[in-house]
Amino acid sequence: MFNLCCQNSTFFYVKSFVLLAAFGLTAFAATAQRVNQDYLVTAGGDTLRGRLQIPEKLKTVRLYQEGKGTTEFAPAEVTSYGDADGPIGVSKAVGPHGNRQFVAPLVHGFVSLYTGKNTDGDLRYYLQPADTAYVIEVAPGTARLTYLKVLTGCPTLDFTYSKIESRYPYTTPGVTSLITTYNTCRQPQQPSQVVKAPNGIRTSYGIKAGLNASDFKFSQKPYTGQHQKALGYQVGLFVQTTNKSRLSALVEITYLALRSSYGPIDYFNGYAAYTTTLTTSVRYSQLQIPLLLRYTFGRKSIHPYLNAGPSYGLNFNNQSANIFQSSNQTEPDKHALHNPGGASFGLAGGAGILVQRASLPTLSLEVRTDQMLDATGFYESAPTHKSLRLDLGIIF
Repeated sequence: MFNLCCQNSTFFYVKSFVLLAAFGLTAFAATAQRVNQDYLVTAGGDTLRGRLQIPEKLKTVRLYQEGKGTTEFAPAEVTSYGDADGPIGVSKAVGPHGNRQFVAPLVHGFVSLYTGKNTDGDLRYYLQPADTAYVIEVAPGTARLTYLKVLTGCPTLDFTYSKIESRYPYTTPGVTSLITTYNTCRQPQQPSQVVKAPNGIRTSYGIKAGLNASDFKFSQKPYTGQHQKALGYQVGLFVQTTNKSRLSALVEITYLALRSSYGPIDYFNGYAAYTTTLTTSVRYSQLQIPLLLRYTFGRKSIHPYLNAGPSYGLNFNNQSANIFQSSNQTEPDKHALHNPGGASFGLAGGAGILVQRASLPTLSLEVRTDQMLDATGFYESAPTHKSLRLDLGIIF
């Protein structure tokens, strides 16, 4: 009865994983056409397609193109960039004779409004007066003076009084409201267009497989006997979401076969004429779902990364046993260990590299460690275990 129950349980999880894999492959095909929907318009007017990475300080923009690798662009080399949802940023000169820098559009109209980080890395707002190709930086300490110079000709907006700053604070909603109000005053027949910034979210899918070596503990003490580092394996799917920065979030669903062995050690058999040894074999499966944050380094075709986060595991197919071998018998006597518990909780963390090759999917190689808390209250169970994993992955 117990074996039948275990077989049915194993079949259920294997069936679920196969269905999940089929769903994942369908998602790969459905999103393959969206991977390279980012674009960049060069200063020469050429439109390049690929995958954007936008550094936090916005001093450059990187574009990965199939067959060409990653190229870094300075503001002077770019007109605009964005994705399938719309423009994300443009290149504008700051002042009539100033250097160009990347800014994001907020309002298009008689006077346009942009936001971005200045050369010192501070968040600023920029005004583009009518009939000019450059923008003017609005510093928070001198915002009212800038408004006096640029936003002229509207009697309903009096910038000589400080109350204008409390009515239109130096925030995105405050400055946006000010510019739309001014444009309505000056050009009522030309309504302002408030730009809805695209979220810049990009989703990638991947598969991974590898080997693991695990160490288990009793609820009260470690397993006795020499640890035989038996290898297990894992295979899984993952979804990676990024906002075109170095930071991304991953959700994985991985099937792990966990294996380990301890012993043999001499086992007391009541002063019998024969000897008995004990070997403890730990074998069970786990469906693991970690939620990870990843930070990626590098600018070329090889990108190191670090990731870490919480992990949940669903345990099943327990085949762990204490194996007693007596010298007067040819076959060992096996006694099943208690199930290690239905669920596990813990932390996962690792380091790896991403390899981007022209006209090929991105490859990943990662070393990871899992620190998991399994069941509690079972004297023969394994309430904690540590796994060292090596994973090879493909990102589509």
